[in-house]
Amino acid sequence: MKFILSAVILFSCLQAATVWDWGEYARRYVRNDSWGPGERLVFNVQYGIMKAGTASLSVTGPEDVNGLLAYRITAEARSNPVFDSFFTVRDVNRSHLDIVQLHTLRYFKDIREGNYSRSEETIFHQEEGVARYPGETNPEKMEDPIPPHALDVLGAFYYARTQPLELGDRFSMDVHVDNDNYPLWVNVLERSTIRTPAGTFECLLLKPELRGDGIFKQEGEILIWVTDDNRHMPVLMTASMIIGEISCLLDSYTQGTVLQVENPFTQE
Repeated sequence: MKFILSAVILFSCLQAATVWDWGEYARRYVRNDSWGPGERLVFNVQYGIMKAGTASLSVTGPEDVNGLLAYRITAEARSNPVFDSFFTVRDVNRSHLDIVQLHTLRYFKDIREGNYSRSEETIFHQEEGVARYPGETNPEKMEDPIPPHALDVLGAFYYARTQPLELGDRFSMDVHVDNDNYPLWVNVLERSTIRTPAGTFECLLLKPELRGDGIFKQEGEILIWVTDDNRHMPVLMTASMIIGEISCLLDSYTQGTVLQVENPFTQE
């Protein structure tokens, strides 16, 4: 069950970072014709043939984050009553993405799984090139450098949805999580027809991977099927593990309103 939310947002806990050339920061405009406020996706989370819980992804906003307009993206996962009896999951991850540059401004996670719990907030100061942790008391962990336009793990998924996504494509994003930076690659592998309780969809199969050794701490892989249209809506996510396979299958969805955001940097 501890893997549920990681499967929903594509990524899990990552291993040691690989050093790479970040390049210089420059303001950017990212066109988003794929998703917007009001979108809500609800998934059945299954372990083998057993329903283990539910998960959801939702978009709201825009709202003000330190003087900038941002989308609020929320991922939630909870175990069902049967699993609650021996392992309770109540996870919330929340990302604020700048509506123009589509990089992370703030990331919050509240993880409650069995006897384990952890809450943490990260503020991304993009033009300064640093991430700060308001609740951190260790001076050595209060601030970290970040690459230009760094993303949290949840925001990275929504950024990926805005990309063209054609068969054979391979592109990268820089993510910052747990006081470290990681280059993440996404591969577009094949087309498939996926049937879900929410309907039947023509999809593209995506596979995320990290450079260097050890893609994920768990042994296995994460696969995600998104609709083969401009929305790139996730309909099925699977994670292979030593103990079996966990899957998240779309149960219902509400389409959001795509905002028409103009490029403010055209005159710069």
